[in-house]
Amino acid sequence: MNKIFPIFGIVQGRLSKPPADQLQWFPQGCWQDEFHNAKKLGINFIELLDENRYNKDNPIWSDSDRSQLKSVSQKTDRQLYSICTDFIMANTLLDNKGTNTTKGHVKKLIDHADELGCKVIVLPLFEKSKLSTSTTHLFIPIIRDFAQYSSQLNINICIESLLDGPNLKIFLESINESNVGCVFDTGNRVIDNPQLDEEIKLLGDWITHVHIKDKNYNGENVLLGTGLVNFAKVFEALVEIRYEGPLVFETTRGTDPLVTASYHMEICNFFLHEARNGSRV
Repeated sequence: MNKIFPIFGIVQGRLSKPPADQLQWFPQGCWQDEFHNAKKLGINFIELLDENRYNKDNPIWSDSDRSQLKSVSQKTDRQLYSICTDFIMANTLLDNKGTNTTKGHVKKLIDHADELGCKVIVLPLFEKSKLSTSTTHLFIPIIRDFAQYSSQLNINICIESLLDGPNLKIFLESINESNVGCVFDTGNRVIDNPQLDEEIKLLGDWITHVHIKDKNYNGENVLLGTGLVNFAKVFEALVEIRYEGPLVFETTRGTDPLVTASYHMEICNFFLHEARNGSRV
């Protein structure tokens, strides 16, 4: 990944209008358009989405469609950088029964990520694969196994979790693999701790991927700057820890996904400029 910061990504489906206002949605039939729209906006990459249910029509899973993914990426000069697997949210990583396990699914995803040239696999440890203080000991060997498997392919594992900062840091230190870090999701984490800047400084170099979103008191995704996240402090903290990874929009679409994405980029660029120049907004 080019170290010219900020590098913007956006979660697949957030540059399209979904049916029934679904938030997390694979843009079936129009995923190619998102690469062209990302180019228009100056967004560097689409974070590919592995859905919570296996979808044979998702281009990740077929040889010919992966070739098409690479072709569209090259034509639009948009990177294939990261894949987020929601599959593990609906299918537990802690189930060892049978041969076609969730862990096997993740390893196939890592193989396909390598073929695509992706460098990051995001593991959201929520719902059926929820990471908590009572399950950390169960997840440590699983994540360590993924890390060792993916390190041979030069792929990083990024853990997304709602563990508080101190316990998340302990968890990452316990895994102790150089290609494992964490996703810092501004919207998800602000619900439990509004002092996001303190957590960013605590986690420091463990933060290798950032999801940008804003949420209100009801936990709903809202336009950046209209919810609970203090983006001024977030960007001051990111500058302080010298974070140079990508900023990936996992944001609401507004009435027009492209106009909204452009606005969100302006918000991030503004607060990054303020943070770099020492302003205290």
